[in-house]
Amino acid sequence: MGETTQELEQVARPRNVAATAPRQSNGRQSSAAKTGERSIDYDSLGIPKAAVPSFEEAREMFASLGRKRTEEVFACGEMFAKVRGKAPSQEAFERWSKQACRLTRRGAGNYIAVHNNLRAHRKVLVECSMPAAAMYTLATAEQELVASVVADLKAGKRPTVREIRAMVSGDTHAAQSDPADIAGADGLRALSRAKVQNGVPILVARLRDMLSDINEALEPHFQGKNVAKGALLAKVEHPARRARSELQSLALFVEPNSQSSETWRVHPSIFPHGSQWGKVSLVLYTLGGRDDWPDAGELVD
Repeated sequence: MGETTQELEQVARPRNVAATAPRQSNGRQSSAAKTGERSIDYDSLGIPKAAVPSFEEAREMFASLGRKRTEEVFACGEMFAKVRGKAPSQEAFERWSKQACRLTRRGAGNYIAVHNNLRAHRKVLVECSMPAAAMYTLATAEQELVASVVADLKAGKRPTVREIRAMVSGDTHAAQSDPADIAGADGLRALSRAKVQNGVPILVARLRDMLSDINEALEPHFQGKNVAKGALLAKVEHPARRARSELQSLALFVEPNSQSSETWRVHPSIFPHGSQWGKVSLVLYTLGGRDDWPDAGELVD
């Protein structure tokens, strides 16, 4: 893991950390019950009765996902495109999406545009955790520009939402201001801003994926069964190591190792003792080392 004795001694290991709250049961409720809204008057919208189950499924799925990650934006776009094809008119679909999902005309259109115009690159965009706002903009671009952005993603580049908007609008001046070419302290600040803009969404998406895996692994426990420790280790151990390194890279500077006379040896500094991000860092450290995991019988606690 690369941590020093100094770092581990300065951060106290928390005790009796509460288990992550389990996800809700997979048992489906009516979408009206989930959203707390009145039912939709499909007759007034002119939507055929045979198509109503598809619309209700789309409504329920959209309500259950909360904040949409890359994969979920594609899933919603696919579902909305499906039900729009069953609506008697575009106007009826827009009225339904406003009532059922509280989406504006543009909001619903963004999801469908992502599905229609970017689905050929879905795998790459999901792997790169491209933010929804960036995809909404990219979905309006010509396919040549889309292919160019995807090629950059494959090469390890992470264009910001602002940069993608500049490319789509044709504002090449705004798009070509590479922070790596800006001199002096201003350049360092620009590089730092770009790092945060690109890095925070990636880290947050990784943490969300880990949390989802942990919640899923805990479900058997609430049914009186054992948690599959080995399967969970395989899913979260390495992402936890990477997430901790990303957190340190985004939030901390470096400092010399005080326990060594070789002051040129540096490592990431640590969060203040007892701080909330310090606790997050320690949790990620524990998750990232299978030797620190408790036995399967004690894993839930």
